[in-house]
Amino acid sequence: MTKSARYAVTFGLAGCYMPDSHLGAYEFRTRGEFIAFIKDEIEQHGFPKNTFGQANMRKRWGRIKRHGSSVQHFSIDHGSYSIGFHGLTLAEFREQEEAE
Repeated sequence: MTKSARYAVTFGLAGCYMPDSHLGAYEFRTRGEFIAFIKDEIEQHGFPKNTFGQANMRKRWGRIKRHGSSVQHFSIDHGSYSIGFHGLTLAEFREQEEAE
């Protein structure tokens, strides 16, 4: 059972292979910490608050705790833009941390 969620976060046009920006790799130890981060990203990119529901955090956090975040990719879309959350293994997370 995993103790954290690890994600690479990107922003760009929805459906495009290459995002406009890579916002970095992040680790979240609690569901509340992850929720706060997602809400901040939504606000930073000017998405409506109701787009947070796309994250489905109640169910997602349980699946992360059971199976790890590396299999729990998701995105939050608004108009033609998307904030992508790409689940990482511990090794992938460490590799991205070193690259930053």
